[in-house]
Amino acid sequence: MTLEQLAKQGRRKEIYTVAINQRICDARNENLKNSFVDCEHIKHRNEFVAMKNGVRYINDSAAKSLSATWFSIESLNEPVVWIAFAGNEDYDEMIPVVRQHVKSIICVGDNTEPMRSSLSCLVRDGVMQAENMEEAFRMATNKAISGYAVLFSPGCESDVYDARKLERVFVKMAKE
Repeated sequence: MTLEQLAKQGRRKEIYTVAINQRICDARNENLKNSFVDCEHIKHRNEFVAMKNGVRYINDSAAKSLSATWFSIESLNEPVVWIAFAGNEDYDEMIPVVRQHVKSIICVGDNTEPMRSSLSCLVRDGVMQAENMEEAFRMATNKAISGYAVLFSPGCESDVYDARKLERVFVKMAKE
């Protein structure tokens, strides 16, 4: 085999390898996305709670990472009012999905600075702060119009707030 033939063979394998790697990445990303989005068997993940005045209320309280919240928001077809926990997360990964889907962000808790610095410029009213879930729910209801979804998806763990307690408040208020 000549050096030229060897080079051609190597190039052909490289093209096949790139194509195969791309297909694997596509499949893995789709499967990963489906594992987050298609969570009917997981309690408190993308649970439809109620429809009021044309607004869907969705409980995603089990989403305690930004990746899980990202996929939840991405899976919705309507504009989103997102209720989240304040945390020391790197919210930069949320920029594309917030820019595309989120109309308002309401943050429960005191430490809103990390979220504000990354996401405030992407939504009309910036990142709004709520002291408790009742206040967050009222703010979300005021921001949501017919055709919107209100999504409670914490996006992080909280030492201050009990996600289950806040979830119960969210569900109760949505069903009233």
